[in-house]
Amino acid sequence: MKIVPVVGSLLFVLSISGCIQIPAEPTPPPTTISSYGPLGGFTMSSGANCAGHATLSNGSATVQDPCFSSSENVVVCTDTTSPSAVSCIAGSGRLSIAGMGDDTVAYARVK
Repeated sequence: MKIVPVVGSLLFVLSISGCIQIPAEPTPPPTTISSYGPLGGFTMSSGANCAGHATLSNGSATVQDPCFSSSENVVVCTDTTSPSAVSCIAGSGRLSIAGMGDDTVAYARVK
């Protein structure tokens, strides 16, 4: 009967001391999927993770990243500081962001 509290206490001490750790799940590798049919087909690449935060300086910022390949990229942006409108325009190797003041903007390339 005295073993149950001892084992429970030992597990508690090990868990709060950092000896028992669960490793983080690794990010999935980039994948390309192609599909073809009678009306055409498509190819979609997941590519690298293309998301982050940028702090505006006087209402604008530019993010240099090769994951932005052209102006056809679909990018979602939101102002995380205040409920203000932002504009994100992708280009070859860059993302131009326009907004208000010195706000922080979160962005993610969707396609």
